[in-house]
Parts: sequence; structure tokens; C-alpha cells
Amino acid sequence: MAIGDTFLSPVEKILPGGEGLALHGGKKVFIPLSAPGDLVRGRITEDHGSWARAEIAGLEEASPLRVEPRCSLYGRCGGCSLQHLSYEAQLQAKGEILSGILSRTGAAQTLPPLVTVPSKPWEYRNRLSLHAIRANRGPRCGFKARKSHAPVPVEDCPIADPVLRPLLKDLRPPPGKDRFTLYGRGTVLLAEEGTGIPGPVPSRGAVSVLDRKILLDASCFFQSNAGALEALIPPLAGIAEKAAAPADPSGGSRHREDPPAMADLYAGVGTFTVFLENLFPGGADLLEENRRALRLAEENLGRREGFRYVPRRDTAWVPGKSGSGGRIRSGLRDRSYSFAVADPPRQGLSPSVVRWLCRQGPPVLAYVSCDPASLSRDYRILCGAYKPEELYFFDFYPQTAHIESLVVFVRSGGV
Repeated sequence: MAIGDTFLSPVEKILPGGEGLALHGGKKVFIPLSAPGDLVRGRITEDHGSWARAEIAGLEEASPLRVEPRCSLYGRCGGCSLQHLSYEAQLQAKGEILSGILSRTGAAQTLPPLVTVPSKPWEYRNRLSLHAIRANRGPRCGFKARKSHAPVPVEDCPIADPVLRPLLKDLRPPPGKDRFTLYGRGTVLLAEEGTGIPGPVPSRGAVSVLDRKILLDASCFFQSNAGALEALIPPLAGIAEKAAAPADPSGGSRHREDPPAMADLYAGVGTFTVFLENLFPGGADLLEENRRALRLAEENLGRREGFRYVPRRDTAWVPGKSGSGGRIRSGLRDRSYSFAVADPPRQGLSPSVVRWLCRQGPPVLAYVSCDPASLSRDYRILCGAYKPEELYFFDFYPQTAHIESLVVFVRSGGV
């Protein structure tokens, strides 16, 4: 199979990353912008021996799952990869991807039933990361292209929150910045300093999430889909409430002398602890590498007895030696936790944190993941000490291939 060769084949399913899978001559062929049920005439663009990638040269039969994309830049802009699928088909495909990846971890017998929580499919995205385009006609903004790191100029985005969409047409980047962030929801609009928006626009502000106000900064990470975040918090709070509740002493395993405490790993601005703090009179440890985010967490929660804010990388949270002086550095220490919530970046938990969880982690762990691949790696190891009892797919990113999930792990032998 050579570059430029054409073939006719049906598309079987959507793969992680959003490409469709076809088989030709026994070889797997990945086809962007295809749909399960399509009969495509493909043209080979890459050949890697055991697999190939192709573009759609012609659509002989269109899948009934197809819909017309809403964005005129779809296929050029790299932000979305599934606009050509109905929203129901997107949910189905992403749920199957998540379950399939976890079922191949070697711990398939422990896979709980999947609960799918949909989102508003359009105008859901509150946080946008844009790239500067320095051109002769003046600086403009855009998103990275699908096949390139070069930005595509953007004047509108149908997945952006309604407060952000009208700003994109004439938006100018901050001086000297190649990448910057906007956040908008309701009457709240935040932008990094110097962003070309008419009128004074702050970089810090409080956004309403359910019944709470959470202070955030445009330059710090915060969940991009506030509506999906509001759907995630109630089940998370229910899980934490069970973990914090005192058990009947006659039950044995969950009886504790100290008041329950929690750990918030990769805490960001403290969003989860804001909703869970009242369940844990023993306090909380918030561990987060980004010092600016952790200062916001302190403002959101306050300096109170039993609350500790640990500004270190995850590799330094667990007791261990540091440097030639052999000094001990730690964050997960001096306290027995009843519950932990972890919301790591795409690379997942650090190896030292996974080992600590397996060795002496709390009875209940809620693991929020934004990447099924790193989740599956950690899932396989955690299943050596924990039993996964609940599995959720929250669709934080409709029209894209990104998958956000929540797994509830309960320590083997009960809590």
C-alpha cells in the first residue's frame, strides 16, 4: 500500500483521538472525519507498515450517524473532530472507547457498569485557549490547525459560551504573548491582562457553580465546561459523604477514632474541596503544583484549622529523600485520610502517588481523569489494592474526542 493509493472500505468504529477505523487488505487504516457505517473511497496519506492513515477521497455511502457540521472551519481547525456525528453517536462512540480501553487493562472483571452523563452539545465551553497570529494586517487570534501547529484565524466558535462568541471576531492577543486564555459564563468575563477586549476586563473573578462562588484567574486551570462540572459534583459529594460517614462500630473495618479528613490531589483552585469541606471536620490537605492556583484555593476555602496547602510537584508529595542532604520532603503525611479525590493532568498520577495509594491510601478514592490511556495504566495498578465500584463518563467536551471520566475505587476488603 503506497502513498496515494485508493481503496474502497466500510468504516467500522471511532477510535481514541476521533479517527474512524477501516480495514483494507488486512491492514488497519485510520480515517479522520469518517463515521461508523460510512462506505468511503480512501486515499492513503501515510503508510507505517502495520497500519496506515487515509483521507476521504469520496463518500460512496454516508452513515446514518452523520450530521452537517455547524462550524465553517470544521476539518481545518484542530479543536473539534466529531462534529460530523450526531451527538447521540458521539456519546456512544466515546463510551465504547472508555470501556474498551479499561477492559484491556487485565482487570476487566472489575469493570463497573458505565454511567454516561451528557452535556449541552453546543455553546458549552467557558474557557478558551487561543493562539496569537502575527500578520501584516495586525495581530489576530485562532486555534491550532488540525494538521499543523500553525493557528487558524477564528471569528466565531459554536462550542464557545455565548458570552465569548461575539468577542472572537475582533479579538486581539495580549502584547508579547503567543497563547492566552479567556473565561466566560453568564455575566462573568475574565481575560489575561492586555487581551484586546473593549473596556476593563479583569483577570480574576468569582464564577457561580451550583450554589457556590469560586474565585479563579484566567491564567490558571479551571474546568472548561461549568455545566458538566455541575453534573459531576453531586455524585462526587455522595461518594465523599459515604466515605466520611462513621460506621457502626460493630462493623469493625470503618471505625475510626479521629474525625474524617480528605486529600485533594491536583487541587487547582480548590473546586472540589469547596463542595466537600463540610463533610470532613478533620480537615483537608490540598496538593497542587501551581502556586497561583493554590493561593486562589486558600482564598476560596480560607485559612482554617486542619486545612493545609502544599505547593509541590506530585513527585514530592510522598515522603522520600531529596538531594544529597537526604532531607525528607512530603505532602501526604501526618494524617489518616478517609477520602481522596484526584484530578490529574493528561499524564495521570505520578508513579510515587500510585504507589502511595496502593500502600496506604484512603478507604475511598475518586479518580477524575481526562485521558483514558493514562487512566487505564493507573487503573490496572490500583486494582491491586482497590476495587472499582463506579464508573462515569462525563461529556465535558462535545464535538471533540476528549473523554472525561470518574472512577470510584474502594479499598479491597471494605472501608
